[in-house]
Amino acid sequence: MTVLRRLVSLGCLLAVIAVADQQARDAIATTIKGLDLLPLRHAGVALLHGASIYSDPRYVYPPTAAVALLPLSVGRYATTVDVWLVVSAVAVAAAGFLSMTPWRRGLWLLASVLAAGLMVKSDALTDTLWIGNVSLLLAPVAVGVLLLFEAQRWRTGTALLVLSLLIKPLLLPLIVLPLLRRQWQAVAQPVIAGGVLLGTAILLVPGGEHFFVVLRFLEDAGTLIGRAAVYNVSIRGLAERLDAAAWGSAARVVVVASTAVAAYVWARAPSRPGGTAAIGTLLMLAVILAGSLSEDHYLLVAAPCLLTAIALGGRLSVLAAALPGLVLFAFPRHYLGNLGGSPQGLQVRYVLAELLLAMAAAVAVTHSVRGDPSETLSTPYVPPMSPLSAGGSISE
Repeated sequence: MTVLRRLVSLGCLLAVIAVADQQARDAIATTIKGLDLLPLRHAGVALLHGASIYSDPRYVYPPTAAVALLPLSVGRYATTVDVWLVVSAVAVAAAGFLSMTPWRRGLWLLASVLAAGLMVKSDALTDTLWIGNVSLLLAPVAVGVLLLFEAQRWRTGTALLVLSLLIKPLLLPLIVLPLLRRQWQAVAQPVIAGGVLLGTAILLVPGGEHFFVVLRFLEDAGTLIGRAAVYNVSIRGLAERLDAAAWGSAARVVVVASTAVAAYVWARAPSRPGGTAAIGTLLMLAVILAGSLSEDHYLLVAAPCLLTAIALGGRLSVLAAALPGLVLFAFPRHYLGNLGGSPQGLQVRYVLAELLLAMAAAVAVTHSVRGDPSETLSTPYVPPMSPLSAGGSISE
């Protein structure tokens, strides 16, 4: 039976590789590929020539990102964008695979491969891979941060989180987790170091001081306003398109208030396995839903985070709660004759998927703070292949 499981897992893995390869090929064949990568390259070229990194108005990242991604400005752009798209597809697959690794049971390898397949076959990846947004590379980082926090390795997890924030502050809601657990020292050291790096870049990188203007620009939903609001897959974007600002504001308040209550309850209760990943996922989805700006590739970061919570918690009720949102996020619409493939249809689909995934994360949080206290996580989760699994101790 073990041999059979391995053969099935290998077959599924080969299928995932084939799908990821096809996704990358389709993205590379797109005429206007790399729309979100080009500003990063322009910023690097400007930096090399001593010009403002914000010369391209589409560059909306911290000045540290221009330094860290400077290699993107070297070599032929056609080659750079092709490699970037392949790496992005691999990163999304890796996020799905890593999300199931905590479920160390008989079928864990098959579950990991299927999770990777869910990610690479998803419509969200099909719709966004060709754009080349850096968010896709942050998907496995988000899973890694949650696994480290589950293992109570707060300092290492925060350090990894801060590094990602210096590239793109997409994972910023996760910084709340160690704060809710009162891990002040573990948070302070990486945050101070990251603040020093960011401050230095603002002062020394040409045009770095313009970063504060960019923050205000993003707070106002960036360019996804007016007719472009249809591409903003947040409650605000949907409400603006439907001319329902009052209803949108009310919905955003409900999302924020509900998430705040869940975070408060989680912070005061001993958490069972998966609780940290669940509340982290809920915080991310709350910001995605109630924030001023959201794009469909954000789901490629949130979905594997929820899968991580499911794998750690091991409850079928949470998986059942997550299935509607996962199906809505991933199901290829070409099987239904491209039904709902218009920008308006996709906006409704992805906002609803975000809402359903947030509800599933809330269910996971509820399970993690209830039940027999003897079932709570008395020892930290130790990631597979960690030196701690050999009997070491946690020093963070």
